[in-house]
Amino acid sequence: MSGIFGYLTNHTVPTLATIIAAMGQRMVHTAPQRVEHSLVQPNVALGRVHLGRLNQQPQPAHSPDGQVWLWLTGEFYFQHDQRRMLEQAGLLTLGADDAQLALATFRHAGAEGIAQLNGAFTCAVWDAEQATFWLINDRYGLYPHYYAHVAGRLVFAPEIKGVLVAPEVARRVNETALAEFLRFQQLLGEKTWLEDVQLLPPATILRYQPTEDRLDLRRYWDWDRIGSLTSITFDEAVEEASWRFQQAIDQMLRSPLRPGIFLSGGMDGRIILAFTQGRSHVPTFTFGAAGSRDVLYATKLARMAGVPHRWFPLHDGQWVLQHHQLHLALTEGMHSWMHAHGISMLPEVAKEIDVNLSGWDGGTTMGGFAVLEDYAGDRFYRYPPDEASLVTRMFEAFCQQVTWPGMQEGEALALLAGAGRERLRGRAFESMRAELGRTSHYRPEHRSDYFILLNLIRRSLQNQIITQRSALEVRCPYFDYSFVEFMYSLPDHIRNQKALRRAILTRRSPQLALVPYEKDDRLPHSNRWLREGDGLRRRGAAWINRRYQKLFPSAPRLYADYEEYLRRELRPWAEGILFDQRTLTRSLFDPAMVRSLWAQHLAGDQLWTIGKIAPLMNIELVLRHLEVES
Repeated sequence: MSGIFGYLTNHTVPTLATIIAAMGQRMVHTAPQRVEHSLVQPNVALGRVHLGRLNQQPQPAHSPDGQVWLWLTGEFYFQHDQRRMLEQAGLLTLGADDAQLALATFRHAGAEGIAQLNGAFTCAVWDAEQATFWLINDRYGLYPHYYAHVAGRLVFAPEIKGVLVAPEVARRVNETALAEFLRFQQLLGEKTWLEDVQLLPPATILRYQPTEDRLDLRRYWDWDRIGSLTSITFDEAVEEASWRFQQAIDQMLRSPLRPGIFLSGGMDGRIILAFTQGRSHVPTFTFGAAGSRDVLYATKLARMAGVPHRWFPLHDGQWVLQHHQLHLALTEGMHSWMHAHGISMLPEVAKEIDVNLSGWDGGTTMGGFAVLEDYAGDRFYRYPPDEASLVTRMFEAFCQQVTWPGMQEGEALALLAGAGRERLRGRAFESMRAELGRTSHYRPEHRSDYFILLNLIRRSLQNQIITQRSALEVRCPYFDYSFVEFMYSLPDHIRNQKALRRAILTRRSPQLALVPYEKDDRLPHSNRWLREGDGLRRRGAAWINRRYQKLFPSAPRLYADYEEYLRRELRPWAEGILFDQRTLTRSLFDPAMVRSLWAQHLAGDQLWTIGKIAPLMNIELVLRHLEVES
């Protein structure tokens, strides 16, 4: 993924130039990716990996006196006034790129000034006069970076494998991370697979002084800074949210990058498509099995909007075999191979567009109910009776609801039975308790939302963005600063109702609300009678199909049938991982229980058993990929 990388120390490292070059090359996975790096001084080396679409000028940008060097990945939004002020101050020339803007801002207001810029970015600054390094990211950490502070060195990169090039970083496995992935199919907080490597928190200014080997991290923004609106009507909320979202879309349609939209039968991409109408002729792209809801409804949406549309079929699981290694390399196993959908179309899509206007994760920021189906109508998540009940409910949700349902408690206990494995038992639950504890300062009605944003959305679903950035730039309008602040300032009774998204869509593009929503197969229209009438018609057709025969065929919901893939063409691959001697030698899991889970899956008489098998495969793939000590 695009990003900044570096190695800083208070020691003399004769091989530093070789190390920084190897870090860059280790993170090149696709033909479009490019690498730049510099030996700034004998103990400081920095660089970037990028696609050559954003920030096309060579980096680093540096001050006229050569004292300040700056690297940037990402971009800034709504900076017209900032640019004009810096131009008038003589710090910025007309037409300068975003890296020069960041440099001028640093010279004017320091790292705090960069932190106040609106955008999606990670920025690295070396101030030679102060012998100080700064690493600053945006509010939401939209360009994830990892770091290790060990043995008098700071090493950081957008991928763990880049950090591991540094010989001082040990490959000791983080057992809490293993326990989390086994139960949640993702990691929480800032943990990685390795004890010594951490994810840079969002909205953070990292400051490092090599001569003293001093590292400080400071959070410059947090979700609890968002205020509350007490007097606003539903209609006013729809109007204001629509205006702010349109502003975000217009900013992200900026030339010269060619925009596109990954479209499905859901709401997030559809709303983006609605707000691009009349602004730009944006092509759309869909992947999936023939006849699935996503494919059928996305095709209809594109036709109604009058935009070009391409469908990339997923006929069987062969595409998984072709692309799983790249997906593992890009996400480093923090998103399982059964979430790799879309990766197969990236090379072709990149020929037609430069940037994807991503729908990630509109369902949360626009209402907080898309991830947990019962969230909107369940006051428990906003006003739990006590902390213990919230931990228990969230633990259950992460185990069974937010992704493919995973193992039950008895299965997990049996899997971890025996000497050497008991140390993993209970760790996932305790980790959930600890991570929830870090959100106790948030307002009760938003606390669960913020926990999901900081953990599920950032640690799991953001890997979809990471994968896409191997071929494309990605812009995330649902994480526009102004839009997010407004949505989370709304009263609970307005924001947490499904009617809000439907009203925003219908207000902007009524015709796109006349195509069913793939999750419930009903019209996402704000007109209650139209929606209920369509729902009644569909329920009637379903009743006739059940009672007599399938007179009214319905589209299947699955766009990719990973469960069947695993029973058919992926079976030899799966067995070659689960029962390989390398896997068995680790003694992480009870072999008899692994065989039992595999037999259950092959029998095919239970739903969603892949959520029990895929994490076992993924953990083994990660241990091999990172060559960690286990």
